[in-house]
Amino acid sequence: MMEFHACFDFSAPGAAAGYRRGTGCGFVDKAALADAPRLNTPQMGANWQPLWWHDGWLADFAATGQGVTARPAPVLPEADLAGRALPLWYRADLPGEGVYTACLRLCGQGGEALVFAGRRRLCWRGELGAGECREVSFPLDVTPLVPDGESAPALNAAADIVALGADMQALRLQNARARRVFLMGDSTVTDQSAALPYAPFTSYAGWGQMLGWFLPEGLCVSNHAHSGLTTESFADGGHWAILEPRLQPGDVCLMQFGHNDQKLPHLTARGGYTRRLRAYIQAVRAKGALPVLVTPLARNSWNADGTYNDLLADFAAAVLDLGRAEKAPVIDLHGEAMGRIVAQGREAAKVWFYPGDYTHTNDFGAYTCAQYVAGALCAALGLDAPARDAWAPAGPREPLAPPEGCTLTPPEGQGDAFAEYDTRDPGAPLTRADALCQITAALRLFPVNGYRSPFADVVGQAPYASAVQCAVQGGLIPPAWVADGCLHPERSVTLAEFLAVLLPGYATRRPLPQAESDAARAVLAGLISPEADPAVTLTRTAGAAICRKVRI
Repeated sequence: MMEFHACFDFSAPGAAAGYRRGTGCGFVDKAALADAPRLNTPQMGANWQPLWWHDGWLADFAATGQGVTARPAPVLPEADLAGRALPLWYRADLPGEGVYTACLRLCGQGGEALVFAGRRRLCWRGELGAGECREVSFPLDVTPLVPDGESAPALNAAADIVALGADMQALRLQNARARRVFLMGDSTVTDQSAALPYAPFTSYAGWGQMLGWFLPEGLCVSNHAHSGLTTESFADGGHWAILEPRLQPGDVCLMQFGHNDQKLPHLTARGGYTRRLRAYIQAVRAKGALPVLVTPLARNSWNADGTYNDLLADFAAAVLDLGRAEKAPVIDLHGEAMGRIVAQGREAAKVWFYPGDYTHTNDFGAYTCAQYVAGALCAALGLDAPARDAWAPAGPREPLAPPEGCTLTPPEGQGDAFAEYDTRDPGAPLTRADALCQITAALRLFPVNGYRSPFADVVGQAPYASAVQCAVQGGLIPPAWVADGCLHPERSVTLAEFLAVLLPGYATRRPLPQAESDAARAVLAGLISPEADPAVTLTRTAGAAICRKVRI
């Protein structure tokens, strides 16, 4: 690649201009996104996504005496900004693939400031007083990827630089050389999008997007992890075909899978999962690079009796054994995270996870995991990890909700999960099959290693089979339901039967009040009214109404 060097002074007259494809640089606002709609594609821009009921991009920009600052767009309700921040996004087109260095001059607004680059990868974090200026430098990896939901590789040949809590005064970009740290993995590793306006508690994040902040100079993260991937689909989906030819002698390749492998019967811990990891190790070594295994991030998963439920124990153990057999370094993130979760307890550990999610970390959790991974990696490489402060959870803890009376149609998967029960035969009796579907959805349970039916009348192709599997794994199905070896999925359920399944599952997610009966506990938990008759046969819409009151 030809030598590249570019400087942008945002204090110069006219420097606070919007990004347009014709100019190749500028600050991003709603007009810029309309001019370049590809930037709305997750992972083709800076990975900031407006909420579905907001009218597009919510941050405008303005020149001030200390640089360029982010301002709320007129369409943003003031209440939605409370405790949250708006990103100031600058985009500069680059000549092509490669590693670059960015040097950004910031001016503080008085408080915490963050800098993200590329697909929302943390590059700098610190405190800046009002008017305090600082230059921060960091590497940028520009590599093709297969965007989520697409099948062909794409290249975002641009520097997407985002500041929060600080104004931008100047930016320099140039080619660089660096030892790359390639990442393979799933949603717990990938570069996740954040909702606008931003709050760390309510942003999904993979530890891979925080890792670069904890690595010493000379190392650059290239994150090829994606949501939903397994050791198998990483290759089948075209991600390995991007990563493998770019490995150079001296590079490092971290691989962490397991969360999705465990849902497929042919990717068992000691079977297909291990075989594929071993093949990756050998292929990475053939390129002269160093393979490093990472055990899968532990979930905040518990049993109803208050003991920890290690759903990934077999996969973590298999990785540790594989590392010993192949003489490959292993970073035991599973053991580290599980130790912290168990020490804190389920409720306290929730601060590291996205609200209502027991698998996926928020920005605070991803930051903490990345700090551990970086320290272990630097120790394996014989390098000193830079000193970084911990990031204590703070700020709004609940995601923003649509305003009352909102008539917009939410995107698929973001609306009411139980709406179909109100629109399709709402007054029909609730069957056992639908009850299990409702309850497992409300508790966000998932099946492990595919469906293995213990019941003669439930086949794996049934639309409710995964819900049955979840309930079986959680020990939620009352023995009386299946005394003859069949589930009888079409039988109707009473309120008492519904609660006999729901409450034990609910207790794995949060503490429930104690009472003399399930009905009394459900009343105290706010799930039913005191007048509710436990013997009544539930309707489809009545079951949905109870599930909407579940708060995990």
